[in-house]
Amino acid sequence: MTLVWFVVWLIFNFVGDREALTFDPVNVWTGTLILAIALDLGRQHAPGVAKPRERAG
Repeated sequence: MTLVWFVVWLIFNFVGDREALTFDPVNVWTGTLILAIALDLGRQHAPGVAKPRERAG
């Protein structure tokens, strides 16, 4: 997820306006980066969500 975010940001940085990643105050790009990192790190705490469970019988 974080790698996908980086590729999207890189493309938009070259195509559109140059937007810096600022943490004080947090801008939209930094907010989505924090969300992508949180989703990547939170995935390890919920291993059953990523894979469908096999049905018995």
